[in-house]
Amino acid sequence: MTVGMRTTLTGAARLAGGLHRMQALGVSPRPLWEALGQYGETSTRQRFESGTGPDGTRWKVSRRVQKHGGQTLKLSTRLLRSITHNANSKGTEWGSNVAYARVHQLGGKIERLAFSSTLRLRTDARGRLLRQKDYGHLAVFARATHKRAVERRYTVGAHTIHMPARPYLGVNAADAGEMRRLGGQVVGMAVRGEL
Repeated sequence: MTVGMRTTLTGAARLAGGLHRMQALGVSPRPLWEALGQYGETSTRQRFESGTGPDGTRWKVSRRVQKHGGQTLKLSTRLLRSITHNANSKGTEWGSNVAYARVHQLGGKIERLAFSSTLRLRTDARGRLLRQKDYGHLAVFARATHKRAVERRYTVGAHTIHMPARPYLGVNAADAGEMRRLGGQVVGMAVRGEL
């Protein structure tokens, strides 16, 4: 009596292709770093919306927001708009290139020098200062062409501004979990030939 067995392997080419594509991703992992950088950028932008740091701590409300309303770190949105990422085959980074980004992230002291200047302020027909519509305690600046104006000289002494830390960059546990999920998604796309 003879017993025989025949085995047929199907899909080996597909498996080999998937392994080859996974190897190619390992050699040049830019798509992985790009996905992680985009996530880091998005996560950071969301922190500006929530006003919280990576650890979930709410930012200290700024004096401007206390007096006039609005959101901390979002007066001109310059810092928020500057958040970007850079990815290559060696890694990814995200952050801001504006000069004051570091002091908002870490906190610190800003040393201001003394200075003097002259302001031209608009007046009405009786010589009283005109006030801004939305901010009644502020005067209206006058151009050189305004005939009803008064010049006022002012001096501001040297002073230190103490800026509290308002961390917006960082990776917390939820971010790390999402980054692992994204990494798996990118590897899966590479295996399926979708990259």
